[in-house]
Amino acid sequence: MKFTCTIEHLPGSRPLEIPPRPTRHMTRHGAGYANGFGMDAAPDADEYPDYGPRPVPASGLPLPVRDRIVLDAAPGEVPWHIALKFLGYLLYREWEPRVEEGVGWHYKPDLVSLDAAGNIRLWLDCGNIAARKTDRVAAKLGEDTPFRILRRTEKDARQLAATLAGKVRHPQRVRLIAFDAGFVDAIAASLDSTNRIKALRGTDRLDLTFETRQDRLELRSRLHVLELKG
Repeated sequence: MKFTCTIEHLPGSRPLEIPPRPTRHMTRHGAGYANGFGMDAAPDADEYPDYGPRPVPASGLPLPVRDRIVLDAAPGEVPWHIALKFLGYLLYREWEPRVEEGVGWHYKPDLVSLDAAGNIRLWLDCGNIAARKTDRVAAKLGEDTPFRILRRTEKDARQLAATLAGKVRHPQRVRLIAFDAGFVDAIAASLDSTNRIKALRGTDRLDLTFETRQDRLELRSRLHVLELKG
């Protein structure tokens, strides 16, 4: 089943993490952006007063206030995992993440952001993840590439952090992000083939209005960010 989510980003939204600046002269890539679209081509921050620090998407071009993501459920994929992928896209939209796209490694991310040259800028995994995968991906990504793991609840994140403690050689590269209890499950239960979402994002919170063909739901959650211990 496919889940189409049309997202309106409300004034006052803030990026959870601002991506690095793209190179000044970017090569042509699949999105169709021409050479030379670096930060110099983007509007000044003053033109976007509602969005705080100027977001720096992978393309270097302004982000729309409204965008769309289509999530294709794999056979047997549980609804809460689909909901986490939606949230990963939403929280990191400035990074222009791609869903379920392989990068030529043994391991595959749930979402990944690539620069114009195809290098990994951000790796996102959702839900359950083994210590072996966490360790190997963190080591291979390198020091400057964020590795984020989304979990349903703060309790789940703390349990995973305890499991991974002492088993990851570069724990400083990994952060766990979780939500209030019931938040992800409510999204999972409400997802329909067509969804319209109004989103207000902050660095420590997320407010959503979810509208489907059958229902309208208002959801709020804090963002719980955990660091790994060595």
